Amino acid sequence: MTATAPPRTSASAPHPRDQHLIHVIPPIPHRAEIALLIAAVVLGGIVRAGHILASDFPLNDGGMFYAFAADLQRSGFRLPEVTSYNYADIPFAYSPLGFYVAALIDALTPASLMDLFRILPWLYSTAAVAAFALLARRILVAQPAVIGATLAFALIPRSFMWLLMGGGVARGLGLTCALLAMHEAHRLYTEGRTRSILTGGVLSAATVLAHVETGWFLAFTTVVFWVAFGRTRRTFAYSVALAAVGGVLTAPWWIAVASMHGLAPFIEANASGGNVLSGMTLARETFLSIARITSTSEPLFPLIGALGLLGGLLALRQRHPVLPIWWVTIILLDLRAYPTFTTIPVALMAGLAISQVVLPLAHIIWERALLPARIAEAHADAPWLRVSRGAALLAIGMLVYSTFGAMLRAPGMAGEAVYLVGLTRDERTAMQWIRANTPEDARILITPRGPWQVDKESEWFPVLAERQSVATVQGTEWTDFASAVRAYDGAWQCGYQLVDCLGHWRTQNEIDYDYIWVPWTEQGQCCGTLVTSLRNSNAYRVVYDGAGGTIFARGRESNSFALALPRRADLTSPARR
Repeated sequence: MTATAPPRTSASAPHPRDQHLIHVIPPIPHRAEIALLIAAVVLGGIVRAGHILASDFPLNDGGMFYAFAADLQRSGFRLPEVTSYNYADIPFAYSPLGFYVAALIDALTPASLMDLFRILPWLYSTAAVAAFALLARRILVAQPAVIGATLAFALIPRSFMWLLMGGGVARGLGLTCALLAMHEAHRLYTEGRTRSILTGGVLSAATVLAHVETGWFLAFTTVVFWVAFGRTRRTFAYSVALAAVGGVLTAPWWIAVASMHGLAPFIEANASGGNVLSGMTLARETFLSIARITSTSEPLFPLIGALGLLGGLLALRQRHPVLPIWWVTIILLDLRAYPTFTTIPVALMAGLAISQVVLPLAHIIWERALLPARIAEAHADAPWLRVSRGAALLAIGMLVYSTFGAMLRAPGMAGEAVYLVGLTRDERTAMQWIRANTPEDARILITPRGPWQVDKESEWFPVLAERQSVATVQGTEWTDFASAVRAYDGAWQCGYQLVDCLGHWRTQNEIDYDYIWVPWTEQGQCCGTLVTSLRNSNAYRVVYDGAGGTIFARGRESNSFALALPRRADLTSPARR
């Protein structure tokens, strides 16, 4: 007996009192809608390409992931027990799908692995816009809402910021797969399409295998969708089957990791995130995040964030609260990555505001007060072309403003977009000097100049210099994350104090080092007080002072003998052979 599919519900189903606003904008032909959605995806790709092309090196982070991909190549694509990254015996417990993809493409094509860490994040981030458009067409009813939401997602800086960085080889692939999995989950719950159990399960597994944190986001989002769109015994059984497919397909990975390391890496990784239940400090930060309303990282006035708030109020008024609830749920359950994930419901809610308030009101004002009758008569046979000049001008103005904001990287104006930069050639020169002129077992302290999440010098250093960076946090998610963060923050504070601070830091954290590198970045050299103190100290001496910063050796030992030492041939990545 064939089951009857449940009726399709939508987060944007209008309240009866709002019908006069929605139907002011006539329906758009299907081909025109598809063309506009494609244009939105292309625009998103152009904006993202602008950031990628501004640097000849992967943006910001990705050094640890680069090492993972190189490790897979050296191991013959078998999952290694530990990674070579930073010579710290870090378990190779990270979701490996993105690294396999990059390593295989590098092995099969002329593209270098370093080039792929620029290209793949751009491709994944652009594909995420297309995947979002598919999801928006299912959740939203009105065509202007779908188009507006897709444009909003394409242009919210936070929707692509962390996906465009070198680490986007994992994050970007994970979010794209998650959006497609949500599309299948919505189809499963609203249409009863059982084939979506298989496709959704495969996409869910791909999400977890690409980026485990995005897998957590997908898991609780699926629960939200079930509550909002399904909530029957049959759809509950579908959900169990969906989870079973995903669990079976991811089993080879997590069983392999557990057999080598036990459950400790997963427990440590879970503790490095955080949610409203993780303690009073995180609970306070969570509720402050909700109070701030939006986290879109838009420069100047957060236009899309404000439209998202308006759309959320509309959804609550129309008694379809799934989008606001989803937005709050993301903040409550994933404090570390919520600014990226909340861009999805925020963009959907912005689409509601655009279609139900902004464009209709502009259209009504223009048509009733300013539109000449002859223009209305000229488009009588094509009513969708009669979108008034006022609405069109307003839409174009908003689009230009948001596009400008999405491409802006000016310090002091662009918010977090200032981090969309790669290592400079001078910084790479300093790392090459360290690789050529220090002992292979040298331990280097890189003076932090900002939060560890965006310290590109610390993350790429172990790969390019082939030396251990004693304060690098990346990778410790699987070992002792809290201690690593405390040590990094302490080194960051020492950067603005005298040399005695470094002695206290070594003793307190039980971390020793042989050299200190104070980088010269695109903003100049930080830590002037510490640099002056180091220059005047008898315990340190300058061994390099040129492109990329200043390097101090601790003690009086000479480094000239390092030139004769053999290289670490086994740790040289294929991209540099």
